[in-house]
Amino acid sequence: MTLVHSFPGTEPATLEEVGGKGLSLIRMTESGFPVPPGVVLTASFFAPWLEEIQASAAWAAVAESPREKWGTLCDDLKQLCTALSPTERQQQALEQVRKELAQPGDRALFAVRSSSPEEDLASASFAGGYETRLGVRLEDLEDALRHCFAGSFDERVLVYKQEHGFDVLAPRFAVVVQRQIDSEVAGVGFSLNLRTNDYDEAVIAANWGLGESVVAGRVSPDHFVVDKVAGRVLEKKLGTKEVSVWLGPNGGTVEREDHRVAELSLDDAQLGELTDAMCRIEALYDEPIDIEWAYAGGRLHVLQARPITTHVPLPPEMLTKPGERRHLYLDAALQDGLTINGPISPMGLDWMEDATSCFVEPYIGAVDLNPPPQHGLMFFAGARTYANLSNTMWLRSAKSMAKEASYLNALMGEVLANVDEKQYRSIPKPSYLRFWRLRWLPKALWHSRSFLWNTLRMMLSPERNYGAYRRTVDAYEVELTKNVDYDLPLAEFRTRYAERMARVVMDFTFPALIAWMILGVFVLDFAFRNASVDVKALVDKLKRGFTGNVVIEMGIALFRLAKLLDRADLDDVAGLGTRIERREMSPEFLEAWDAFLEKYGCRGPLEMDLASPRYADDPALALGQMSFMVVDDEGFDPEVAHLHNVEERRRAYEELVKSSGWLRRRMLRRAHRIIECYAGCRDDPKYHLVLFGHAVRRRLLMEARSLVRDGRLDDPEHVFDLQFQDLEAAAEDPSLDLRALREERTRFLRKLEAQVREFPALIDSRGRILRPPPREERPGELRGLGVSPGVVTGPVKVLHDPREKRVERGDVLVAYTTDPGWTPLFVNAAAVLLEVGGLLQHGAVVAREYGKPCVAGIDGLMTKLEDGQTVEVDGTEGLVRLLT
Repeated sequence: MTLVHSFPGTEPATLEEVGGKGLSLIRMTESGFPVPPGVVLTASFFAPWLEEIQASAAWAAVAESPREKWGTLCDDLKQLCTALSPTERQQQALEQVRKELAQPGDRALFAVRSSSPEEDLASASFAGGYETRLGVRLEDLEDALRHCFAGSFDERVLVYKQEHGFDVLAPRFAVVVQRQIDSEVAGVGFSLNLRTNDYDEAVIAANWGLGESVVAGRVSPDHFVVDKVAGRVLEKKLGTKEVSVWLGPNGGTVEREDHRVAELSLDDAQLGELTDAMCRIEALYDEPIDIEWAYAGGRLHVLQARPITTHVPLPPEMLTKPGERRHLYLDAALQDGLTINGPISPMGLDWMEDATSCFVEPYIGAVDLNPPPQHGLMFFAGARTYANLSNTMWLRSAKSMAKEASYLNALMGEVLANVDEKQYRSIPKPSYLRFWRLRWLPKALWHSRSFLWNTLRMMLSPERNYGAYRRTVDAYEVELTKNVDYDLPLAEFRTRYAERMARVVMDFTFPALIAWMILGVFVLDFAFRNASVDVKALVDKLKRGFTGNVVIEMGIALFRLAKLLDRADLDDVAGLGTRIERREMSPEFLEAWDAFLEKYGCRGPLEMDLASPRYADDPALALGQMSFMVVDDEGFDPEVAHLHNVEERRRAYEELVKSSGWLRRRMLRRAHRIIECYAGCRDDPKYHLVLFGHAVRRRLLMEARSLVRDGRLDDPEHVFDLQFQDLEAAAEDPSLDLRALREERTRFLRKLEAQVREFPALIDSRGRILRPPPREERPGELRGLGVSPGVVTGPVKVLHDPREKRVERGDVLVAYTTDPGWTPLFVNAAAVLLEVGGLLQHGAVVAREYGKPCVAGIDGLMTKLEDGQTVEVDGTEGLVRLLT
């Protein structure tokens, strides 16, 4: 195997041998970019040292120890590396390097950088993980190599590997030795604006001397933002540049303090040259990149380039060309009803499109529900579902949408209220929105007659119509839990149960929800909009204590199940699952368990994606959540808290009736009758959609098991990486390669999984993320919308996924957004903080019912708090105070 690879050079290079950094430098050199020459000491060069380390007792200790003990063990490994000696073949390679890089009379210095095959990739950058030595003399090369090699066993590297799915026990390593540029100014550049995610803006950070002070984050550098399309400098910010790093005359580096701090380190010509270079490198990589660069003698040098792994990517079909009018997209998957903060599987999106068509087509006829993103009102793309607000703005203004949006997503309401419609409204007006298309209106009204009539009946006579409502939805629930015909062909199955679901939701559960929201929320708020603070506090009590809510009842049922178990039972969830399967539990528990699965087996974390397992698929999901609950604390019982809210609501109603005038009294009585009957139905539409989705999931798994038996899929769950049309094509063509199709369908989804933790609510077609205007906050305070009253103090627990970690009794649960799969975690939580949420969002409703303070709509929440911080949560004022 080749031990040394030179650049410039003619030999082909592979990622496995030269690593991500080395391959990038070779690729840019071959493409004519101004890269300083050098060599890569390949993975084969370091193989003998790896073998020696892996044969040591220290390595065995790391392999056998949990992550919490890696710190000291990794230090032991690094100490072993300092004693490594080159083999004869390695010595020969080092001599070759010295001869190749040395020039007669040249006192050149070199930069020695790690280049792992796992580093500087689109899915993992390892930025700041591995080691670098600057200003290295050729005679000191061996020591520098040992230093960089030892860095590959640093605890932070192993942790990063584990978190990004790399095999910690299979290290690979290479090193770049590159002529050091004795630069006057250097720094980093990004081909997109990381603050806004805008693809058409480049960001450059610079300081005098070497770029090490910028890369290591030791200074506040000069900051520049450049419009890549117009070539215009948008922003120049003078940094403090407290210290700068320079090459030492005899190797190594030296530092200078306060060097030319009053001057900008780059002029407009250099900014233009840097931006042009970044644009060309971005085109070479076909994705956003960051680079390290340096100017020496007025000449630009590119020192490194790698894909940016922290931005939110959009699929090509959602992008408009640079300089074109942008479209504004709303992420519908974050809205209440879906509430998914993660990539949605191909089959999950296909099912959503299926379900949506059943809601839409009876009203306006057959339409393309997945048009090109710039043409339609909604579409499914990029493993998400979106609404095109640029087209929607021809129907409603952004400000009119803002108020309604704020009930479910406070941040969304703030952003929409500040959207520049002149910038984003599509031009020209979409043809399907022109006046002649009103021919749809008579048909839509005719097919809406049941929906409109039932909504009106429920508002006018709620008690009389509640019985009919319950009979209809109860029959549907029995049908979808006990009487599903799984022998139907898949296409017929989808059609039959989709149409049945759509009729029940549109004609019954949705009218109940609308009736409650109109009279029990909007009219109530309007009637008491000018009331005193004390009266508004009573009105607020009318917005909780709802009986019959399926999500609240599910959390209570789980709590009751947990109370039927001993603590020791829940210490071994896997064993407990086996005992339940064998029916080895008490009759009382088994009866309650069976009833729970019959009613809620369709549910689970991330339940709106068909790919997500449900409680009925994997009982360990429910058992795991039960194991987190504190059930022996007499101070809290979710059912007692809920019933207390019910009584509080009814008492508040009586007080308001006594103190209100005749008009308010009439409105109040009407609103409260609606609340008593239909407020608990808030989650019924989603529950009925989830019931349908669970049935489709089970039917798909039947199909998938057949494909596995035929050797066409490796696992039944892989069916969710395909689409319905793929299964139809597979049935007609036995030679269709479903594995290859699955890989193609999920390529962008895997990219999202690697890069995106929180999906933005609003993003435009050049990647720019729209955020609300900054709120006025005092130091140590975060402000949002108070959606559940009360004041508590507790330690922060940040969760990106409901299965991520345990929420202890008294923790303040911090999440981006929540769905019903999070409900059991609310039992232990003292309070809840949400980045995405509003008064009627799931998390707010559950928090109110359990009597937990909740603040929603805090922009950037997930980056502002971390585990262990102590905060005071004021759910009445919408305020979070950071105490430690």
